[in-house]
Amino acid sequence: MGKTILVLGGGWGGLAVAFRLRGQLGPEHRVVVIEKNDKFSLGPVNLWVMTGDRKYPDDVERPLSALARQDIEWLQAEVTRIDPENKTVHTSAGTLTGDYLVIALGAESYPEGVPGFAPHAHNLFDAAGAARLHDALQQFNGGKIVIFVSNTPFRCPPAPYEAALLIESMMRQRGLGEKTEIHLYTPESQPMPVAGPEIGAMLRQMVEGRGIKYHPNEKVMRIDGASKKIVFEGDKESNYDLLIGVPPHRAPRVIVEAGLTDSSGYIPTHPQNLRVLADVEELETRLPGVFVIGDSASIMLLNLKPLPKAGVFAEEQAAAVASNIASDIRGEAPRAVFDGKGVCYIEAGDGMAAEGSGNFYAYPVPRISINPPSVAGHKAKEEFEKLLKTWFV
Repeated sequence: MGKTILVLGGGWGGLAVAFRLRGQLGPEHRVVVIEKNDKFSLGPVNLWVMTGDRKYPDDVERPLSALARQDIEWLQAEVTRIDPENKTVHTSAGTLTGDYLVIALGAESYPEGVPGFAPHAHNLFDAAGAARLHDALQQFNGGKIVIFVSNTPFRCPPAPYEAALLIESMMRQRGLGEKTEIHLYTPESQPMPVAGPEIGAMLRQMVEGRGIKYHPNEKVMRIDGASKKIVFEGDKESNYDLLIGVPPHRAPRVIVEAGLTDSSGYIPTHPQNLRVLADVEELETRLPGVFVIGDSASIMLLNLKPLPKAGVFAEEQAAAVASNIASDIRGEAPRAVFDGKGVCYIEAGDGMAAEGSGNFYAYPVPRISINPPSVAGHKAKEEFEKLLKTWFV
């Protein structure tokens, strides 16, 4: 008899696992993607919407109804309750029970977590917000631009640093370099702390080498739009003329209410087979047939820091989970593992990007390297856009 695989979430990881499963399973098996939004949005393109190199929504979004594989079922519905023991999912469109459950609901942003964010800050993690930010940057004629990170962890850790570098390039090319101050505030002790002090120092040098003022260990408390001030912990303040923020992130409410999260705020997940952990220290798993990929997962590294939340990791995790589900259905021993390796490209402005790659599972700390910014790195980052062509008609 055919099996049913329920995939919760139609983002990068959810669609990656659905396409891989569909390519490895016969037509008697169902692959059902449950997603409340009617469109897929490719997050890495947001920065290019900000610069004006891409247009929103045509270069960013695709309707899920246009999935290239018609044998992937898509249910537009909100997941309202998860019963992981029975692999039953309650949604706004009804209840489904599967033989396997893949949780790919991501991390949701909630600008309301910082008073004043929504009405006064441009949201760097929203595609429509990136389009509005582009218009604001085009109208900007000099002054102080403040970019801030609300809390950690957040999706795509290089994003605020990329935004700062891209905006500096834009202002310089418009002849506004000497009339513009760019400040970057973050609660992190260094850029991308998970990657280690050497990588942090390299990224800091990239930013400060372009005249961008970097302020670590600063947690924003509120935004006073009337006086155009951002207030930090300890009542420190900074004025601004243009404000750009990374909103707070958190796990979706439905996985918290399902009892799946731990003190990290996300689902403790086995680093290799992506199953839910019962014991983080002993790597004991629970809930057979339930897997977690992408930003909903909390994977602790050997340096006791969490694996960064990034689409490239979600895609590789999806490959391992799809392979193991297919093997299990065929009666074979699941052997695929996620190895903690990944590559990303950090936009540096002036049509260049720096390639960062490495092994986050290395002992005793991740082994990461970053190449100097290059035109080739920028072109390599553009390869991510192929998802919009291969997954959709």
